[in-house]
Amino acid sequence: MLNRLQKSITDLDNQYEVGGNYFELIEFTLMRQLPNGNKLAGIYGINVVKVREVVHMPKINPLSSRVPGIAGIFELRGVPIPAVNLCRVLGDEASVVSPEQQIIVAEFSQKRAGFIVHGTNRIRRVSWEKVLPPSADSSSSITGMLLIENNEFLFILDLEKIIAQLEIQAHSDLVQQHSVRTGHDSYHAMHQIPNAPPREKVRLDAPGILLVDDSNLILNNLSRTLAHEGWRVLLAHNGIEALHVLEEAQSGHGMQGSVHAVITDLEMPKMDGITLVRSIRANPRHDKLPIYLHTSLGDTSSKEMAEKAGANGYFVKNDVVHIIETLKNHFLRLKLVS
Repeated sequence: MLNRLQKSITDLDNQYEVGGNYFELIEFTLMRQLPNGNKLAGIYGINVVKVREVVHMPKINPLSSRVPGIAGIFELRGVPIPAVNLCRVLGDEASVVSPEQQIIVAEFSQKRAGFIVHGTNRIRRVSWEKVLPPSADSSSSITGMLLIENNEFLFILDLEKIIAQLEIQAHSDLVQQHSVRTGHDSYHAMHQIPNAPPREKVRLDAPGILLVDDSNLILNNLSRTLAHEGWRVLLAHNGIEALHVLEEAQSGHGMQGSVHAVITDLEMPKMDGITLVRSIRANPRHDKLPIYLHTSLGDTSSKEMAEKAGANGYFVKNDVVHIIETLKNHFLRLKLVS
């Protein structure tokens, strides 16, 4: 079963189609520990494009980290990879790792991690239109839900958010350990990121960027960075919403001014980034509008995917320096900035 699943992952990675408003996810099971002591087999999924392989449980070497969810580190063909206990991440404090479990090795945002699951089931092809919003708060690691057979729900996990939260906890753990050793909090004070200096209110005639992502975390972080450059930022949470914002802005009916560039996520409910790019390019009014995919996938297939869809290029998520440099060059050519 595991070998067939791995072959399917490889085939899908090689044959990934552009612009169908669907995606393939790998479905897996987690045995959740309920507060009353009972166990429940939950069904989850992650986008197969981010999956490199699925392996039987290797030897995991423990780390000194006290961050819940970090099970340790394992070696795969000479490469050390952190192992994440997904049950612990989702709140099952008593969850332990057993030799019968499997690890899904994923790669995104130039990072690689192994996610411990109780079993992989199948690869499922899903239309973005079928993905429901999660019935949880914004801090949840669940990015969407899907109603499947037997009236069960499959929960789609946001791996990037999980890793980001673990990294924040790990940093806080280091700060706390240092404070305990030294008896003061000077380390934390020295390593805080300074607040950006205040800027004047962004002018309506400043360059406008439409930022599209279903993650509020990404929208908030990137929009603050772009606004600090003196640029206007318009926000949308999916492709359909983005088309509406774009049409209002370009027709002069919007209150936020024109759009001079679009940065869109690849994976979004209702309409994904590839379909959004094609929809924008189908309108002759927008055939020259620069569009960039903002993706956690930094491989060659992602570049080809962006080009085939009609995008001008792509940014790897969190590569803020490249984003700002590219946009500045574009705005200079248009004489929107000096």
